[in-house]
Amino acid sequence: MGKITKASMLFCATAVFAAASPASAVPGGPPIAYAVNSGSMIDVYLSNADGSGKVKVYSTTAKHSLWQIDMRAGGNQLALVENVSPPSIFGTIKIISYSDAGAVSNITSVAPDNVCRVLGIDYHPTDGSILVGRACNQGTVLEVRRLVNAVYDSSPIITLNNPGGNMAAGYIRWLGDGSGFLWAVGDASNGGRIERHMLSNPYAPVTVYQTGDFSLPNWLDVARCTGTLDSSCSKILVTTRAGQLQLVTFDDFGGSQPVNLFTTNSVDGHYSPDNSHILWRYQTHSGYQLMIDNSIFLSKGGTGVKDWRQ
Repeated sequence: MGKITKASMLFCATAVFAAASPASAVPGGPPIAYAVNSGSMIDVYLSNADGSGKVKVYSTTAKHSLWQIDMRAGGNQLALVENVSPPSIFGTIKIISYSDAGAVSNITSVAPDNVCRVLGIDYHPTDGSILVGRACNQGTVLEVRRLVNAVYDSSPIITLNNPGGNMAAGYIRWLGDGSGFLWAVGDASNGGRIERHMLSNPYAPVTVYQTGDFSLPNWLDVARCTGTLDSSCSKILVTTRAGQLQLVTFDDFGGSQPVNLFTTNSVDGHYSPDNSHILWRYQTHSGYQLMIDNSIFLSKGGTGVKDWRQ
């Protein structure tokens, strides 16, 4: 693979800021969603990339936590993973539909069944289904299953038996063209890693990233595709356990050497719709600032999970 330099991923955010119009609603609604801690609750906002069009679409119940936000491609819907009470580890998926102006029209809850814990979610690039990674039966079974219109498919895409509890799994992301997915998994023998699974043969994964120990990456995001999977969208943003944002490219045989991006206190990178910009968080003494490339998008210290839809 060709060498990727750090400089090639650091862009000025001026162009993307100028592209958003504060005067009118954006088709699909504002493209960025982010969570902000607000006392004992967490508020979820939509916004354009220049900060205009900000609107609140959801607030958690007091003392609940948000595990993830994911936005449907094309807009007008997002999904949350919310832990419904402090003891709960299973997670409720909430699907929020809204207008182009961000006015909420419906909230659908997919309640946990107290058997399977939600590990990660991701909207399909085109069809609106949600890919869900889960750990079931006290972690003895790891699975990936589609959620269609708030109902799980009867059969999983892939199931991994884990009777001894020696395996772990985490976040999951569709490949940019929907031909497969990336899944963070780990075990005592092979360590923590990100595997690429193709739908044509999901039980023959290719490892594209390794953590170097048993731990899983703290986050991953995959580049968006406009057509078939090619080199322009065969790249991922990975957050290490140490809080470093890394870039990795991949192909049919594996992944490239990770390249560190931004500062050491950089986490949770999300690609823009055309892959030319990165939404991420910078850790400060009081919390996190939300950044687009090298520019501050939100300076408040309590920002949490987020997404930038395609």
